[in-house]
Amino acid sequence: MRKIILFLLLVSTSISWSQKQNFSEEVLGKFAKAYIEVRTQNMNYQLNMITAIEKAGLTSDSFNEIHMSLNDPNRENPTQENKLKYDNALKNIKNLKKDIQKSIERIIEDNGLKVETYQAIAEESSTNVTLKNKINNLIN
Repeated sequence: MRKIILFLLLVSTSISWSQKQNFSEEVLGKFAKAYIEVRTQNMNYQLNMITAIEKAGLTSDSFNEIHMSLNDPNRENPTQENKLKYDNALKNIKNLKKDIQKSIERIIEDNGLKVETYQAIAEESSTNVTLKNKINNLIN
C-alpha cells in the first residue's frame, strides 16, 4: 500500500522538465496554497484507502501480503476468499484514485495555476534548494 501511496504522490507532483524555470512570487504563493490543500487531500486519500481495504474485510498488512503474493511466483497464492476481498479493495482504491486525481487537478486550478505549472514547480523544487526554501517559507 505504501508503494501505491508513493506512486500517487509522485504522479500528482512530478513531471520532467529539461531546463530550469523562473517563477514569480505570485505564482509561488499560489503553488504554496495549492500544495497545502493537495497535501491534505492526499492524507484523506490515504485514510480512505485504509477504509476501503478494511471494508473489504482485510487489514492493510494482509492487503499488502496478498499484493506481494500475487506479484511473486515464489510466494504462496492467497485463498480464493482473500483474493476476492483483495480484488474488491483494489477496485475501490482505483475508484478513489480517479476521484483524488480529479480533486487535485481542481484544487490546483482553483488556486489559479495550470496543472503543468504546479508540476513544474514541484519538480524544480526537488533539485533547486533556493526554490525549495522559498516554498517552505510560504507553506510554514
